Amino acid sequence: MSSDLLTPSLARAAPMASASASVLERTMRQSAVPDPETVADASAYWSIATTMRPGSLSMASVQEANDIAVAVTDTAALGLEQATDIVAQIQQKLIFAKAVGVDREGINADISQMKTDLGTAIDESSFNGDNWLKMEAGGRPKVASLIASVTVGEDRSLSINMVDFDTARSTLVSRQEARDGTLTRAYGGSTLAGVPYNYFLLDAGSQEPAEAGAREIRLDRGTTSDEIDGMISSLNRVLIDMVGASAAVNSTRNQVTGGGLGVAAIQGASELGVSRLVDSELSEQGVHLMAEKVQEQLQSSSLNIANVSMTAWLKL
Repeated sequence: MSSDLLTPSLARAAPMASASASVLERTMRQSAVPDPETVADASAYWSIATTMRPGSLSMASVQEANDIAVAVTDTAALGLEQATDIVAQIQQKLIFAKAVGVDREGINADISQMKTDLGTAIDESSFNGDNWLKMEAGGRPKVASLIASVTVGEDRSLSINMVDFDTARSTLVSRQEARDGTLTRAYGGSTLAGVPYNYFLLDAGSQEPAEAGAREIRLDRGTTSDEIDGMISSLNRVLIDMVGASAAVNSTRNQVTGGGLGVAAIQGASELGVSRLVDSELSEQGVHLMAEKVQEQLQSSSLNIANVSMTAWLKL
């Protein structure tokens, strides 16, 4: 083999290797990402994502708080619906009790069972320790603040919008002050026949019971028709208050539920943005860098082949 044949090969290989090394050096200098093999150890590359992700974590906390708010209002709304149905059934029993010859003691047994079911429905209307329908001894109705929605400003700042609900509007039973509960407070007035009445539906053993002279709604053999009229009138007012409470809770529920969708959407967009930023930058720059490395290796291999062939020819 002639040296004239090898000399051009060496002449071509050396400049190619030099050019590849130069391009590789420039690519690594311009690239925003480190070598893919050591990217896990390069904290500088993740600086943008690191500053963005705390916002995503904050959104996750907001979403969790909003989910709890939705669950609390859902539970209260369902409990009020069940309680209202039971009170309406008790009123129907009282109307039936006005018929001549009926067994009022038997009807009272049915009413007693309904009261037990009513108490159970109220006790079970609790979520995360919050029960908007019941007040324990030592407690008073309070204003609950719930996360309703989140607004993102032009500077990417987050504004958390709250909605307040006064639990005095939904409390049905109070074991502290009977007057704080719709079912434990007494409703007084006069029937259409001019007979005075003052009745409450449930005796919850409140620390401060209903006013003197108020009586619990219950039947026995001696209960008069006028007294039953007073009980029915009391429950009319109870039902009006319960319907108003349901409207208030459902209004708050709608505000909180609508806000939850906004929180989820903002959080999803934020996570997607971070993911695309990281993935696209790593993919584009990393692939480009790897391509330059492969090209350098190929050029180096060509130069090595030429050197080996030259050495073999000199030994001949």
